[in-house]
Amino acid sequence: MSSASAHYPDTVRDDLLREVARTTYRLLSPMEQSVLIAAARGAEDKQIAASLECSISTVRTLWQRIYHKTGLNSRRKLIAKIWSEALRSVGGVVV
Repeated sequence: MSSASAHYPDTVRDDLLREVARTTYRLLSPMEQSVLIAAARGAEDKQIAASLECSISTVRTLWQRIYHKTGLNSRRKLIAKIWSEALRSVGGVVV
């Protein structure tokens, strides 16, 4: 979790991430959005697979679809982007 996100309670952070995923990443399927949100919260693929009740292979396939749909090719870039969008949505400044 980034230090900027530490100022918001878990439920607020989750709501922010869900809203950004729903709007900015609306081309992603609900499962793909769930993978992105879980990663933004700090989960690794194994944890994501367990929480979504699917295999790690499925999570990796979902990542490939996410990369293709967003045009980004890195988990770090995606996580940075979703957090910057979430912070902007509450009036935060991202540098």
